[in-house]
Amino acid sequence: MNNLSEILINSLPYLLEGAVFTILISLFSILGALIFGLVIALCRMSSSKILSGFAKGYISFFRGTPLLIQLLILYNGFTFIYVPQGWQAALAGLILHFSAYIAESYRGAIQSIEKGQWEAAFSLGMNRYLTYKEVILPQAWRISIPSVWNSLIDIVKASSLASVITVPELTLMADQISASQLIVLPVLLEAAVIYWILTSLLDGLRVLMERRIRISE
Repeated sequence: MNNLSEILINSLPYLLEGAVFTILISLFSILGALIFGLVIALCRMSSSKILSGFAKGYISFFRGTPLLIQLLILYNGFTFIYVPQGWQAALAGLILHFSAYIAESYRGAIQSIEKGQWEAAFSLGMNRYLTYKEVILPQAWRISIPSVWNSLIDIVKASSLASVITVPELTLMADQISASQLIVLPVLLEAAVIYWILTSLLDGLRVLMERRIRISE
C-alpha cells in the first residue's frame, strides 16, 4: 500500500504536466470551435445554395464519422503534402469535429428567435449585419448556452483521443506511467479525477454565466 501511494504521489507531477497540455489543447479547440461553428451555422442558413449545401455536407460528415478516424486522417492521411505534428492534427480535428455540433446548436437558437425581431430591426434601419450583431446573436448565445456548453465539456474529454497520435496530454502520460510501473487502475483513476476536476470547473463556469445572464435580464 505504501509503495502504491508513493507511485501515485510521484506520478502526479507528470500527470499534471499532461493536464497542462490537455488544458491548452482544449482551450484553443474551444475558441476555434465556437468561432468556426458560428461561421458554419451562418452558411447553413444562407440563401446561397452553395454555402448552405457546403455547410450541410460539412455538418453531416463531421457528425457522422468518428473523431478518432478524423484525427488519424489529419495526422497520417496527408503526409504527401505536409507532415503535421501531433498537436496540430489534434487541434484541427477537435475544432473541425465540434464546430459541426456547435453550428447546429447556434442554428437552432437563431431559428427560435421570433421573426418579429428581425422585422423590428429592419424597420429601425438596421441592415442584416447589424441585426445579427446587435439583436439576434446576443439572444441566440443565451439560448444556446446549455447545448453549446455540453460540446465544450465534450472537447475536454475528447482531447484524450489525441494520445493516439502521440500528443503528450493527460491520457498518454497516464498510459505511459501505468505501463512503466505495471500499475494500471490506480493511475488511470488518478487521471480520471483530474479530468473530472477540469470538466467540473468548466461546468461551474457555465452556472456562473447563466446566473449572471439571469441577473442582467
